[in-house]
Amino acid sequence: MKKYLFYYGTCFNQGFMGALLDQAIYLAGDKNNKVAFAFCGGVNEICDFNREGSKSVCSVCKFFTKRILRKYDIDSVSLSEYMPNGTQDPICDLLEYNNVDELLAKKYRGVHIGMSIMSSYISITRNMYPLIDSVSRKFFDVHLLQNIRFVDAFYALVDEYQPDEIWGYNGRYECDRPVYDVSRQLRLNFRLIEDVVRDGISHRIIYENHLPHDIKMRTEQRKFCWEHYKMSEEEKIALGKSFYEKRRNGVFSGDKKIYIADQKEGECPTMDPKKKNIAIMNSSEDEFTAVGNEWDKLKLFKNQYEGIIFLLENAPQNTHFYLRIHPNLKDIKYSYHTRLLSLDKKYNNVTVIPGNSTVSTYALMENSDAIVCFGSTMGIEASYWGKTSILIGPSFYYYDNVSYIPKSKDEVVNYIKEIPKPLYNDNILKYGAFVLDMSPIYSNPHSLDWVSHERRFCGVDYYYTNYFNLFVSPQLTSFVMGSLRVLLGIFRRFTYPLKEDANW
Repeated sequence: MKKYLFYYGTCFNQGFMGALLDQAIYLAGDKNNKVAFAFCGGVNEICDFNREGSKSVCSVCKFFTKRILRKYDIDSVSLSEYMPNGTQDPICDLLEYNNVDELLAKKYRGVHIGMSIMSSYISITRNMYPLIDSVSRKFFDVHLLQNIRFVDAFYALVDEYQPDEIWGYNGRYECDRPVYDVSRQLRLNFRLIEDVVRDGISHRIIYENHLPHDIKMRTEQRKFCWEHYKMSEEEKIALGKSFYEKRRNGVFSGDKKIYIADQKEGECPTMDPKKKNIAIMNSSEDEFTAVGNEWDKLKLFKNQYEGIIFLLENAPQNTHFYLRIHPNLKDIKYSYHTRLLSLDKKYNNVTVIPGNSTVSTYALMENSDAIVCFGSTMGIEASYWGKTSILIGPSFYYYDNVSYIPKSKDEVVNYIKEIPKPLYNDNILKYGAFVLDMSPIYSNPHSLDWVSHERRFCGVDYYYTNYFNLFVSPQLTSFVMGSLRVLLGIFRRFTYPLKEDANW
């Protein structure tokens, strides 16, 4: 008999839980399998769906989560039942930290608890460098302690259940990371699920023994998809090219939004033809902070600000930079963005183009001699359009040989002094095709419809999934559950600290 252990913390995200539950039901249908589905059960006082730590919201979550698992006849396990009386390791050192870097480095029993805490925190607040003071310390201490409980309980659950395979979701954030790290520590096979929405349809992708943002794994996925598309070579090439055409023309192409929507076609700063004009296309750095060791190891600079300053201070005198700040940063008030806005007041070799500027990103690319990126998709887009691309940070196209990647700071300067010719190979088309069509790696639903649908009732917008029906209808079930969550959320115990450390 093969034993499977599933974990997802809460039913409040019906889509994510449904993607896992669908797989659990499918495996449980084989009499040779034994399947258990574990949920938080209150181990975490604070989570993405109960950010204020309301005990009442936690109770609602436990009630609905347990009953939806019971409805589909899946053995449910509350992780809270496995919390030991004491911790396995001394925790004094875990509660000693003075800045974000020290918090990020915290590990407990092989689990990167500090990294997962910061990954969730940054995703919610977009504050990359929170000030560690008496207020924020209380907040982060609560998270450290609940992570310790989570890790101990999950180890105890795995030890008792002895699964052959573990299933979880994403693996990056605080409520998911222990599933990934504990599985690796115990050398157990694991599967992580993610949803991808294409053309309004939600698809499930299963990652085997990898995090979804593993760069090398993503590179192999692109190769696999290219080899398994059910289309001719000409159709694959056309698909790959269409990604870049759509991006340039402001047509939705796999991103969350169209970032050039407010830009004016052809608008570009006047450039001095006697100089080397280089565009720096920065990115939303917060989106890929605290992702994992692979991303940190590939960084040439600690952060983008440090990298930009290095370029401005070390480039040859005949060089002028045009810093195109990513539109996704335009409303960010934290200094990793705002410091960039005044660089042209300190340095005379840079023109700063704010995120809300109507200057065309593609006109800027077209008129520049080279493009410098820290991971932005514009790096590989520039290569497609015949421009030299220099990549000085981790990216999903890092191993595709489509950008020049300096291995040292001296090499950065050398690439600026003598701009090399543009790179081009088939990986560019494979990348574009993959963003638009991942169908060869989709895992289709077995029995549940776990796709989220939007509905409006009495002026309130809410989401529901067809499988989540405990009484009358899935719409009413979701409306009641969501309403209780909002109403009971007023009994808050915690607030997110938002102050920034000015000394980062």
